[in-house]
Amino acid sequence: MKIKPLYMYGTVFVIIIAIIVFTSSSNNEEMSKLSTPNSERGMPNDSIHSGIKGMTKDSPNKTNVREDFWSKLEESKAEFEANPNDTTAMKKYALLLGMSHQTEKALELYEKILAINPNRVDILLAEGLAYFNDQNFAMAETVTKKIISIDDNNLEAKYNLGVIFVTKGDRDGAKKIWEELSEKHPDHNIGKLAASSLVKLIK
Repeated sequence: MKIKPLYMYGTVFVIIIAIIVFTSSSNNEEMSKLSTPNSERGMPNDSIHSGIKGMTKDSPNKTNVREDFWSKLEESKAEFEANPNDTTAMKKYALLLGMSHQTEKALELYEKILAINPNRVDILLAEGLAYFNDQNFAMAETVTKKIISIDDNNLEAKYNLGVIFVTKGDRDGAKKIWEELSEKHPDHNIGKLAASSLVKLIK
């Protein structure tokens, strides 16, 4: 059976990071769960994400991300350094660090936020993405399962767990997750994505 490229299944990870970056200025420090799936809102049509096509294909770099991304990164760094205890500024900077492949620095900041509130699902989603992008799939799985233990209705995390299973070669595990999502949530964007991924998985 021909193995499909991972980026065909990685859409939700990309959408999550895109949405979180551009909602991070809102006052959500009391949030421990995400009530509205990020992926329903779609990929932003903005300067940062103009080059993103998938998880492992065309990842953000200096050749496919416009120059103002690097300006945003520097601005975010300055904001964080001026307010080192502001978790909103910390989160925004960490997300941009992750997008620029500075994974270790991003993870340090995520852990500082999680030390304050370990049930911040938005931060755990971003942390899972950072580990996934760094190809630390074991930690990505651990973090994703933690999200599900906190919020069993988090469809993005469940879909992402299927993506991680594909990377491990556990196609049956991914198939089981995506079948459940597509059957229980046929009208939801995640359910539709799961159905589409199932087709790609079995071809």
